[in-house]
Amino acid sequence: MSGTTPGLHSSLVRTTRATYLAVLLGALTWCGALLAAPLCTVDAAQVTGPSRVLYGFFHLICHQIPERSFFVFGQQVAVCIRCSSVYFAFLFGTIIYPLVRSVDYPVIPHRSLLLAAAIPLIVDGLSLGFLLYDVTAISRTLTGILFGIVLPFYIIPSAQQGLSELLRSPQPLSIHQQKGLSDA
Repeated sequence: MSGTTPGLHSSLVRTTRATYLAVLLGALTWCGALLAAPLCTVDAAQVTGPSRVLYGFFHLICHQIPERSFFVFGQQVAVCIRCSSVYFAFLFGTIIYPLVRSVDYPVIPHRSLLLAAAIPLIVDGLSLGFLLYDVTAISRTLTGILFGIVLPFYIIPSAQQGLSELLRSPQPLSIHQQKGLSDA
């Protein structure tokens, strides 16, 4: 980090580490909630209490079609196979991130890698509607894992760089100081 003072540098390193840990904690919490929904279900015939809240929340982001979902102890996970695969692969990618990249010096990979990981997921998702091939639990799982494991390598450094830029800013930016499309 050229051009930074030692105090600012250590502050930025602490920020990047804290950001990584926040993303990791968020991913753990998210995946934990996915599993808590079926695990909190006391009566298989009726979803009540915390399970009802969790299933309701996750229904806002996923169709939860039983035929396209994993089951834990006989209960449906709160999201479908594809979403589960993306989220748990994201958690795994976040865990292995420090083994592959430096947490202290964020680098965002070229976006072509993200596009390459997204294309199979998109094709698999659209194939059901266009009947290009048989979409199976295996194809949903594999395309979800491929996309999910790549995401932390974009999310973590982007969040780290964003927070670092906020800390480096000599004064907080107000809405009036930022140029938008209308001020261009």
